[in-house]
Amino acid sequence: MTRLTIGTLGWFAIVGSTPHAAAVEVPSSCAATTTPARLFAGPAPSPASHFWYGSETLAVFLDRSGTWRGMGPSQDYRDKLFWWRQGYSGVSEPRPALIVTGRRLDAEAPPPTVSSATNAHHKVFGGWAMLVGVEFPASGCWEMTGRYKGHVASFVVYVAP
Repeated sequence: MTRLTIGTLGWFAIVGSTPHAAAVEVPSSCAATTTPARLFAGPAPSPASHFWYGSETLAVFLDRSGTWRGMGPSQDYRDKLFWWRQGYSGVSEPRPALIVTGRRLDAEAPPPTVSSATNAHHKVFGGWAMLVGVEFPASGCWEMTGRYKGHVASFVVYVAP
């Protein structure tokens, strides 16, 4: 099993397709990290606002801003997470065996609701990617973990109120 973690705090990121809101102040207790010092060369050139975190065995598409924002309680803190693995194809595995879980780090809260994995295809992903929807019960500091075929990738995201 491969486990991807960096340092004691993990990575803090925003993921998905929500519109970008004004800059968000991340609490020092969450210690948000935006872009790692050493980038993983993902499956395709990433847009300036995003990067791939992980390796060829499992990677997640993260926003360089360090927060998950623009959703708020009226949108139920909901967004998408895109995951990638070298050789993944939505044609041969339309419902990938990806499991994504989360836990709040800065307070007690129920876990986020995560949909079953499906697939997505776009040039930003270099073709195929795996996709889950995530709905957080509250704003705060959250650790997210993806597991796929014996490989694990974890990061932490600050969900802005």
